[in-house]
Amino acid sequence: MASDNITSIEEVAASTRELEGLSQTADMTALCRGSIGAAMASSQAAICGLQEITAMLLAFLQSRAKDGLAASQQLAACRSPEAVIEVQLEYARAMLQTYTDELGRLHALGGKILADVLVPVPSRAVLAPGVEAKASAEAIAA
Repeated sequence: MASDNITSIEEVAASTRELEGLSQTADMTALCRGSIGAAMASSQAAICGLQEITAMLLAFLQSRAKDGLAASQQLAACRSPEAVIEVQLEYARAMLQTYTDELGRLHALGGKILADVLVPVPSRAVLAPGVEAKASAEAIAA
């Protein structure tokens, strides 16, 4: 009867090991949950960025089609070979400038998108050896 209330050292050690295992599992779960959240945020930023690029490119293609139509109407109105060459040169200059401007806008947008996609990544960096997993999981979750 009195021996029923006594816990052996082996039972205490086994119970302690079980609690440590549960604590490590909880830490790993929190770490994985944070990593999945960062991956989802990064993916969402990439999707939004691709939508922006698509919208920008569609608007650019539409403007190029309108400019091409206007240039063809100007060419149709030409009455001399010199006038045709002048219209073609003006169209080529305008087209070169338009493509250069659009490339600059796409470059800036690409940089912004890349920065947005990479924002969640540094928070998931691997910690140096010796840092406790519990403390790191709490720091990452915060």
